[in-house]
Amino acid sequence: MAYWSGLAAKIADALPLPESGDKAIETWDSRCKLNGGTPFALQQGLAQCSWIVEDSVPLTRLPNPFLRYVASLRKSVKSKLHWVAPVDDFNNAVLVMHEDSLPNVYFRYMKEDSSYIWVSKNSGCKFPGVCPRLPLSWSALPIDDNFDFEGQESLLAMDVFLGIGEAPIYPVLSGRILETGRDSSGFFVEIDHGYNVMSRTSGMGVLGDSLSVGKSIDMNTVLGRLSPKDSAVFFLSVRQNGQFVRWTDFYASTHPVLPDSILSFEKTIGF
Repeated sequence: MAYWSGLAAKIADALPLPESGDKAIETWDSRCKLNGGTPFALQQGLAQCSWIVEDSVPLTRLPNPFLRYVASLRKSVKSKLHWVAPVDDFNNAVLVMHEDSLPNVYFRYMKEDSSYIWVSKNSGCKFPGVCPRLPLSWSALPIDDNFDFEGQESLLAMDVFLGIGEAPIYPVLSGRILETGRDSSGFFVEIDHGYNVMSRTSGMGVLGDSLSVGKSIDMNTVLGRLSPKDSAVFFLSVRQNGQFVRWTDFYASTHPVLPDSILSFEKTIGF
């Protein structure tokens, strides 16, 4: 798992191909070669700088912390990194890591305030960072500033989800189980996701199999199922740094770019 932190933020903001300082050789291909890569000219005014990453070659040969960080996440013995960018703006780029013919793609995306972030095309998440999933295929019922909490004080510290009866419920992030049990609303599971993020899923009709305190789980683990009704609800409380955070706010902070915007950005750069 990759989590958002001060160090990761610095890595994400870093540019991968530092300038040589010698303007006489300051072309995209010379910068690529200077930093140990292999240059390729592409169509539509694009260029590519590539590195082969394997266990026998130290990551320190890569020119930038961000490249080294992405390479460190590989699962294959040998993989490839491709930096694809316009020839006249080689910093404004796309980074592709190929492993066993499967690409992981990251965009360097400019926000409205003109700052840059990296966004994973595969997940839509800010990268590096936590990347939560929806616990159901249905969205959370929105709780906004105008919500009437009268008689529903419990929803001051949890969100409510609606789904089809007996649908499976998943953890929003991988982690370690802290507690399981049953309370007045139904079965519950509390999880420590690491890096000061915790969650409590409650109100389930059935608890998942083989869940036990201390067990590590991933995001495909079934925590439980909704009650057997045409439609049923369950509750989720996410705490970050000890403070309750609304699911919609938490999810939006990790997915700062809408899928349609990612598609538009792809078309803009001709990738």
